[in-house]
Amino acid sequence: EHPRTHLSRPKAATSLVIDKVKARLGESNVYISVDIDVLDPAFAPAIGTPEVGGWTIRELLNIIDGLSGLRVIGADVVEVSPVYDNKRETTTLAAAEVAQSLLTLMVQTPVKAASIFS
Repeated sequence: EHPRTHLSRPKAATSLVIDKVKARLGESNVYISVDIDVLDPAFAPAIGTPEVGGWTIRELLNIIDGLSGLRVIGADVVEVSPVYDNKRETTTLAAAEVAQSLLTLMVQTPVKAASIFS
């Protein structure tokens, strides 16, 4: 089987990522940092290091949304360069959607301050 065969089945690939992340992190407190460079330049042209063959915004959002239930105590989105974005601001819009999904994770599973330091 070709090493990239799984890429032709994006739903299966994102489910695999979600399952592995959840299994690894379990009940731990989690800080999520999303480097927007993970997206294919077709979806996010204003990035520092283009990743040809990177994820689509839909795949990234599916992964983030699939992480519901994790104890997310903070998050960020990095490597957005608005000065290099196109007129439609696709990278900025993608980063905003990612940030909204990260905030949604934190609201869905609130973590009390006392448990962050324990």
